[in-house]
Amino acid sequence: MPRAVLEITADTSGIVAAFGAIRTAAQQTERDVRSSMQRAATGSANAYRASSRQQVAEGERAAARTVSAFVRAEEQKRRAARLTAATQERVERDATTLARTESAKRGLTAEQEARVKQTAAERLTRVYETEEKRQTAIAQREVTARNRNRSSVAHDIRRGLTVGRDAAINVARNAHSQIQDARGQRAESEHTLNAAFYQAGIGGDQATAMRAQIQTAITTGPLRGLSMESLSQGIMGAQTQFSVLSGATPEARQANLNRQLELASFARSTFQDPAEVMRVGGMLSQQGIRGADQMPILQSLTGMAQAGSIELSTLTSTALGPLMANIARATNANQTPAQRASAVRGALGETMAVGEISAAAGMTPRDSLNALAKMRSSVENPMMARRLDTRLRAAHRADLADQLVTRDPAGRASLRNRSAVGLMSSLVSGMGGDANAVSNLLSAGGRNAPMVLDAQQRRLIVGMASQTEGGGTIAQRVAGMQAQGARFGEADVARGTATVNAEQRTALQSSEESRLTALSDNTTSINQLSNSFSAFVARNPLGATLAATAVPLVGQVAAGVAGRAVAGTALGALLGVAAPVAGAAAGGGGVLAATGTAIAGGAVALNGLAAAGGAAGLATTAAGVLAAAGTGLAIGGAANRAMGYTQQSDNPFDAAFYVEFGRSVRDAVRDGIASAPITATVSPVDATHARAQGAPR
Repeated sequence: MPRAVLEITADTSGIVAAFGAIRTAAQQTERDVRSSMQRAATGSANAYRASSRQQVAEGERAAARTVSAFVRAEEQKRRAARLTAATQERVERDATTLARTESAKRGLTAEQEARVKQTAAERLTRVYETEEKRQTAIAQREVTARNRNRSSVAHDIRRGLTVGRDAAINVARNAHSQIQDARGQRAESEHTLNAAFYQAGIGGDQATAMRAQIQTAITTGPLRGLSMESLSQGIMGAQTQFSVLSGATPEARQANLNRQLELASFARSTFQDPAEVMRVGGMLSQQGIRGADQMPILQSLTGMAQAGSIELSTLTSTALGPLMANIARATNANQTPAQRASAVRGALGETMAVGEISAAAGMTPRDSLNALAKMRSSVENPMMARRLDTRLRAAHRADLADQLVTRDPAGRASLRNRSAVGLMSSLVSGMGGDANAVSNLLSAGGRNAPMVLDAQQRRLIVGMASQTEGGGTIAQRVAGMQAQGARFGEADVARGTATVNAEQRTALQSSEESRLTALSDNTTSINQLSNSFSAFVARNPLGATLAATAVPLVGQVAAGVAGRAVAGTALGALLGVAAPVAGAAAGGGGVLAATGTAIAGGAVALNGLAAAGGAAGLATTAAGVLAAAGTGLAIGGAANRAMGYTQQSDNPFDAAFYVEFGRSVRDAVRDGIASAPITATVSPVDATHARAQGAPR
């Protein structure tokens, strides 16, 4: 069956809006009711809370007033307790007087008068307490300043002593090293001189006096610029070879030493080795030329040495044997002393001239002078004269043979001029200056042509001939060389003396010798001390090392103790430091006085040493040297005596010495503490605090 659906569309918006408005109005009403109720409840609560707070505040104010009164009373008690007894009495008296005055003027009750008195006491207590605090602060600042100044001075003194100790140790070490070095050098020279003196039969006081004479001569006398070592070796060499010091009497030996010093002075003035000049002088003495007669010969030899290439040292070393042989050829036993001296002078001059000329030709002095000695013998040999005559005639030079050789009635041949230089000169001149022809003539020529002169003598002739020029002869060349030597005289010696005296080397060497002499003077205390310490180190190498290690530590401790002691003494007071310890000035002064005495004594000794030896650095730090020497186990005896302890052992290398030294230091420290009891000054405020806290008086 068919069904129909009917749809009806209606507008409900108005209904919905009406219901919404109703709901909104209900909600607003509910909110208004709730708000009204909340305001009513809040007002009731606020009124209740305000009433409660007011009641509480009133109670608190009442309690605060009670507590404040109690606190003020207690504070007054505490403040009064902090005041001194005199101040408390003053506060009580002033408050009572003020309360009575106010009560009398205003007619106050007893309770009101008590309150006035309490108020006045509080005000006065604050005033007096403020004043005492200010005074206490001032006193504390003064105490702090005194302590700071005392600490600063002690630190400065300790630092100064430490620096001085370090410097003194270095100076003492250097001084000891210089003393021992000088001692070693002088020991060698002394040994050399003693050996020479022993050979000459000199000893005892005379030997000591001679050594002193030599030292004076090289430091301030005519031998300034020479060293003790070279001079002693020269004397030893001349004595060993020619016995230049030997004599029959002490006076003769002293005269011989004086002569050697004169020869050394001549060598100094002519820039020669003193040893060689003294040996030439010794050689001349053996040949009979002594004293003042030696000087002309030495001057001539020196002049030729300056003109040529052979020095006197060569004559006394490599050419001494040939030189003596030439002198021997020129002298004999039948000569008078004057004849012998003349022969020696001639032989020496000619030999020196030949040696100088042949050296210029390339020959050695030994070779040329040996050849000359042989030729001196050859010219006296009749066999050589006969052979020369034969060879010349065989060479068709009869004219030259007649000029050089003569025969006696028995037919024995001899040279007309028995001079070695004359023979060489005549042969070369006679052969027209051809030295090779002369050499061939004199050499071996076969059967019936025997050798006239050997190869060494022929070399000398050729060499001497090569040094002639302008038609000159060998004899002229030798005479010219001797003339150069003769021109050397006293004026040249004086010129050399002035030159040497003005040299810086002379001044330096003289100062060095003076220094060595002062440092090696075994009569002064510091030299004896250094020598003893050196012997101790040699016997105890490990002990010396330990002692050297301990010295800085001991010095540091001593510096600290001295710094703290001086800070509270009269010296500290002069520096602006108030002495905090009763009696410290007296105790410290004694230690300082003893230390000052010891330092002054050491300074005098070292200044004397510096003045004698020129060591200005030692004088500058004299006191420091003594202090370091005492610390370095050198003046322990003096330190013990300065501390008032008479030790039984003054030997710093004895075990008992160190035991006594340690006991002396310990006793000195103990006595210093005992003589300076510690005291303290307590301020009035601190005393009041202590009494308030129940501290014992």
